[in-house]
Amino acid sequence: MSEKARKRPSYALLRLRSLQSEAEPVTEVNIIPVIDISLVLLVILFVTAPILSVPNIPVDLPKAAVPESSDPTVAVTLLRDGTLSVRSAVVSWEGFEAALAREVKRFPGSAVVLRVDQAVPYRFVARLLSLSKKAGASRIAFGTAPNK
Repeated sequence: MSEKARKRPSYALLRLRSLQSEAEPVTEVNIIPVIDISLVLLVILFVTAPILSVPNIPVDLPKAAVPESSDPTVAVTLLRDGTLSVRSAVVSWEGFEAALAREVKRFPGSAVVLRVDQAVPYRFVARLLSLSKKAGASRIAFGTAPNK
């Protein structure tokens, strides 16, 4: 053999070296398939959750009386025609703060329940809330009708 043939590796040897480099084990974890599977599971969960949350089985539930609260409440009522009352006594807007302050002192720790007609504009509700706070009411709640 000539010297050129010895120095130049053969094609088969080059091919063998390239196969060896491809056969090296992968030491890193490929996380992309894990992310794909978890996203698919999340989509399935989001689609099926609303279906599973409310069973469609008809049930005749027992009736229960609402326990009466031992805490006294001060009812404030505002009708759509502007009539304002504190514990069923009609008062004017000017006398409201003083009347409510008397009731709050008479029943310390009592909750003030604002019963406002739903047709009353919000500005009057905000004024009523502000005056109730000025009168010393610390616990204020809004009265609502039960769902039917």
